[in-house]
Amino acid sequence: MVHSVCSIVPRPFAIALLAPVIVATSAAILLGLLGVFVLWLSIVAVLVTAIVVADISRRLARRLTPVFGPLERPAVGVPGR
Repeated sequence: MVHSVCSIVPRPFAIALLAPVIVATSAAILLGLLGVFVLWLSIVAVLVTAIVVADISRRLARRLTPVFGPLERPAVGVPGR
């Protein structure tokens, strides 16, 4: 009978030694992905906030300016008026 040096089925002791390393690596990868997602989400939130603030400021500027303000000025280049 021929005995192989390296068996295909891992031994329980080797699995028990590698399990904490695999769990720690998986946790580090998942935390890194969570960090990337939170960074992306904060960038999107800043962009949406900037768009909303610009829209609100335009609406307020339109409401606060007089309605007939631009029409009261005389036309440029028309003599005698």
